[in-house]
Order: sequence, then C-alpha cells, then structure tokens
Amino acid sequence: MAYTLVEFVRSLQTNLSHGVVAPVQATPTLILEFGAGVPTSINFLELTTTVGWQVTNVFATPPVQPKLLLQVLVDGILVGSAEQQSVSNDEDEPLQMTTMFQTILRNVSVGHHVFQVFATNQEDLQGDITVTGPVIITAKVFAPQ
Repeated sequence: MAYTLVEFVRSLQTNLSHGVVAPVQATPTLILEFGAGVPTSINFLELTTTVGWQVTNVFATPPVQPKLLLQVLVDGILVGSAEQQSVSNDEDEPLQMTTMFQTILRNVSVGHHVFQVFATNQEDLQGDITVTGPVIITAKVFAPQ
C-alpha cells in the first residue's frame, strides 16, 4: 500500500552543536514540545529525535558513567525512549555525545496531539550532563493514498 505525507511538524532548540546550554538533572527535564494534527484514522506517525549532549565532572571510578535517558510522550503517554551511557575517554575535556532515535506509531487517533521530549541524567552522581545541541524532533504523519 502506498502512503502519502499528510502532516509534517518539528520542534527545535538549535540546529548547532554547542547552540544551547541546558543542564540535565536526575528528574525529567522538558527539552522540546510541539503540537501536531492527525487528519485520518488509518495512518502511521514517524518521530525522529536528535539530542547533542556533553559530559563533564565524571567520577573517576568506572564502569558507571553518566547515562542520558530521553523519553517521548504523546498526550502525556510514553511512546518512545532511548538510553545512552557516556563513554569514558579518560581525559579532563568534556565528552561530546549525540543520541538519535526513531519512534513509529500506528493508527494514532484523529485530532490534535501534544508531543514532548524529556531528558534525565540517570547516573547524576557519576557526572554532569548538559544538552548542547543539536536538539530537534520531527514528526511525519503518513496516510494511505
């Protein structure tokens, strides 16, 4: 079956690496939010989330490293997530990381929906995480032709 793009929306803080400075704590922090309309009941929705981040002040004892959890919610319901642990580089300079993931939803109900992305440092005692950019989410709604 062929599908057609019927809706495209996005939310971004920055397209640039080092375009923003947003500390990530042990409690979820809202980093992106937007709304999108779904015009037809037979559909699939593709979300692509990209978050650039850096790690500093890493506790010297491996193997535990700071760990970023990204969660995507639609109308307050968790629909996708990604977890990435930083990789120790044994240097004093900040460690740069980028996390990108997709979430695919099928037959999302017709109407307007609120999309949110939250970031959490799951190992905040092991080091500091700062969202630096790029910070982007896109949503594409496809419907049958």
